[in-house]
Amino acid sequence: MKKLLAIAVVAAMTAPAMADTSVYGKAHVSVNKTSGVSGLSVESHSSRVGLKGSNALDNGLTATHKLEFGVDITDGGGLSSRDTWVGLKGGFGEVRVGRQTTPYSVIDDAVAYPQRNDHALHTFDRTNNAIAYIGKFGPVGVAAAYVPTGEAEGGPVGNSDEVTNLIANYKAGPLYAGVGFQGMPAGSNGTKIVLGYNAANYGVGLVSEKLPGSGDKVNTLSGKYSFGKASIVAQYGKNKDNALGDLAQKNIEIGYKLGKGTMAYYEWEDLDMNNAANTAVVNEKTNRVGLVHTF
Repeated sequence: MKKLLAIAVVAAMTAPAMADTSVYGKAHVSVNKTSGVSGLSVESHSSRVGLKGSNALDNGLTATHKLEFGVDITDGGGLSSRDTWVGLKGGFGEVRVGRQTTPYSVIDDAVAYPQRNDHALHTFDRTNNAIAYIGKFGPVGVAAAYVPTGEAEGGPVGNSDEVTNLIANYKAGPLYAGVGFQGMPAGSNGTKIVLGYNAANYGVGLVSEKLPGSGDKVNTLSGKYSFGKASIVAQYGKNKDNALGDLAQKNIEIGYKLGKGTMAYYEWEDLDMNNAANTAVVNEKTNRVGLVHTF
């Protein structure tokens, strides 16, 4: 935590000398009751703190930077590295180098409605040593990433194999569409298709993916509706042909905004897996009461 305080102090002292750097973060915790587990549990969900900003350069260029660290605020654990990169931005788009969440992983962010935003059963990777390009041309966005050494927090990128990402998305008004490709060795590639409609007070989204590595088919349907300060979110995802059997995930979330940047919510989650060999059946239900504060 001393390191965290040092980061904030240095940022505040150097802010006038930097063109645009800000401190930001999120504190997200929940109290959970899971079936088959005695007592309650407390969990931190991707709580973080970071610095992000940009500096104007010559010739119309801009230097960009992001230093983000995960903080487990439930047990006082130390900082962990999240997205930490430096970039260069201009009329050509933006190039970033460093530890990054892959474009393929976040192409479905537009329809990931639950507060925990765990992308249901879909691919999510954050990798070291990534080289990425991001560009926008009117309503069309494109991104590509190359990972020479694919060290990730989870998912199929867990060794030294090279990985490539290519995505394109389209956003015009409430309409959103995206397609992504993740190339991996031995032909174990992944593809992801995203369709969404996000209006002022409601949204619906569909994500269909062939998972990298396993080749499993995953489909997720989600929706949200807000009225005043309250909101309701529903999500259903299913992984077919899982090596351990089909896996289904259902989520229902009811949220209420307490003020700017702060929301309380209740979530019901149901994980249901039937083993193809009939050697195990998992049915786990969890009730969560959570609080999210962003700054």
